[in-house]
Formats: sequence, C-alpha cells, structure tokens
Amino acid sequence: MNAQTKKVLSLTGTIAFFVFAGLLALYILLELFLPNMTIKVFQFKPYVVITESMEPVLNVDDMIIVTNPNVDKLEVGDIITFKADIDYNGSKEIVTHYIFSITEDGDDYIIRTNRYGSTVPDTWILRSADVIGVYGFRIPQLGVFINFVKSPFGIAAIAVNAVVIGAIIYIVKSGKKEKDQKIA
Repeated sequence: MNAQTKKVLSLTGTIAFFVFAGLLALYILLELFLPNMTIKVFQFKPYVVITESMEPVLNVDDMIIVTNPNVDKLEVGDIITFKADIDYNGSKEIVTHYIFSITEDGDDYIIRTNRYGSTVPDTWILRSADVIGVYGFRIPQLGVFINFVKSPFGIAAIAVNAVVIGAIIYIVKSGKKEKDQKIA
C-alpha cells in the first residue's frame, strides 16, 4: 500500500469517526432535551422492556427498536409503542402492546391495544398522537447492559475505567518519550 492510499484511508477513517461522533452527540442531546423528537429525526428509538406483558414475544430486559410510525398504515395485530395513562393518575407511561382495534374518528384514530395472549382490550383508549413508534426488532437481554450503564454504579464504573485507561495511556506515552529522548 503506497503512502497516498494510506493517507486517503486515514482521512476517510477520521471523517467517518467525526460523522459518527457528531450523530451520537446529536442523538444524546435530543434524548436529553427533546426526547419526543428523537424518533422523528433518526426514524428509530430504542426502549428496554420492563414488564412481562408481551412475553414470550418480548421479554423483560430485551431492547426493542421502534420506528417512526405512519398511523394511517397501522393494522390490527401490529405491535406499537405508545404513551398511556395506565394508572389513571394523570401521568403517561410508555407501553408496548398489540393493536386490538383501530377506529376512524374524523381526522384522527381511536386505537385500542392488548397484551400478548389477551382477547380483551386494555382499559385505556389511545389517539394517534399517543403512538410513539412501530415495533421493528428486538435484541435479547441487551437491556441488562443498558440499565447497568444508566445506573449510578454503572456511570461510576465507566468513569473509573476511563480514568484508569487514560492514566495507563499517559504513563505508556511518557515512558516512550523518555526512552526516545535517551536514544537521541
């Protein structure tokens, strides 16, 4: 491989790294400040399953990826992620269930859902605006790692490891500089 090819590959790798880092930073900022916009910008959003309501299709600690929904194309039997006041306490929680029924209501839709294996709809009633996304796929048990990373212990473990790795790199580089200076 000649020097020109190495230079082009290096530049391509650097550009790819900065594009990836920029997209990751944008994703994190959106999640922090405008979480409802993440799925609109990136067309997908991950969630960790926290209840058994969809087992064995979606298990606790699976990470699911939902895609930006086109409510006009939803069908009975689709798996959707949505916001619902499941406890009727005024706060909406995120739930993933099957569509039980869809009814047109003027310019909007009334959507009823149900859990896996149930022949009875959930008690809550959804509108189009409540639908966050349509189920795309799952990654089994990745939620265990995600939940660890988000926990205070996980954050501390990552910070300590970053400091230790940084210190090792610093020590190795300073030892290499001293060796190079002795040789010269």
